[in-house]
Amino acid sequence: MTAMAFRRIVYVLTLTGALLFQITNENYLAHFLLALCAVLPLLSLAMSLRGMLGCRLALAALPAEADRGGDGLWQLFVEVPGLLPLARLTLRTEEENLLTGRVQRRRLSMSGVARRRPADLSAPTGHCGLLELRVDKIRVYDYLGLFSRRVPAPPPARLLCRPIPAETPPPLLPEGLGPSASYGAVRRGPGEDCDLRDYRPGDPMRAVHWKLSSKWDKLIVRERADTALPLPLLTLDRFGPPEELDRLLDKLLGLSRALLRIQRPHAVLWLDRDGQPQLRPVSDEKELRDCLLALLGSPAPRTGPGLDGFPELLQAPGFPSFRIHVALEEGGEGGG
Repeated sequence: MTAMAFRRIVYVLTLTGALLFQITNENYLAHFLLALCAVLPLLSLAMSLRGMLGCRLALAALPAEADRGGDGLWQLFVEVPGLLPLARLTLRTEEENLLTGRVQRRRLSMSGVARRRPADLSAPTGHCGLLELRVDKIRVYDYLGLFSRRVPAPPPARLLCRPIPAETPPPLLPEGLGPSASYGAVRRGPGEDCDLRDYRPGDPMRAVHWKLSSKWDKLIVRERADTALPLPLLTLDRFGPPEELDRLLDKLLGLSRALLRIQRPHAVLWLDRDGQPQLRPVSDEKELRDCLLALLGSPAPRTGPGLDGFPELLQAPGFPSFRIHVALEEGGEGGG
């Protein structure tokens, strides 16, 4: 039996008792008690109606990103119009790690909700992943708890639980692929592959790559290349239990940051749950964050095919020729 059903039964019994008291006692107190029992639900509804109709919820993550195992909070905002607070609000929360697929549900009940009261909920940051908080089954009640109304669910909130980058030196690159030889390959469109190199006197100013020049504090130019210099390719087999995925992603992030420290653009390749290849270029922190969102924002299976079973993915035109495979065991570097 729900709480609202119990309150309605209690009210019906109270009203019946007041009616019997009025029948057996012809005095003003009996009339007053019967009238009060009859009018009280309508008065409670009238006082609660504005807040019940205008109640809105919003979700937020504080902060929006956190390291694995760090402090993460969900904030639930309840907006109530008018001066009177809501008597009671109930809802169900659902927290899901989009990488591991783990879901945690809980019921919440809030009383005396003021105009915009934030409620803090701890976020499960024990494993890497893109965490998502959803709420549903939201109901608001009048002061007597006899009437309720369902409130629309707000958009979900997301929190990026990042890996903890492993301390690692930059990987050894083959001769000619180091940062002093070239800044990588840029594909502008079909048939428009370009190399990036230092500015030399006589180069046209229209060939200057201004965005990279400002970032590296020296002039970098784009040069048309018949054969574009491919980028180092970080590969990983993105499957396994959450504990193994955490360690694998720690190593990947450490390698990627090490390459960025020597201003070496690269790419990350993995297979999604359906076996489709996912390739993400990384040349700065923004692209690294976008890569992490893609890596952590879709389910990872417990088992799955590795990239070694698809050699054509590593030899397709436009893919890097030097592969650095990120694995839990030692080693993992190789050339293509």
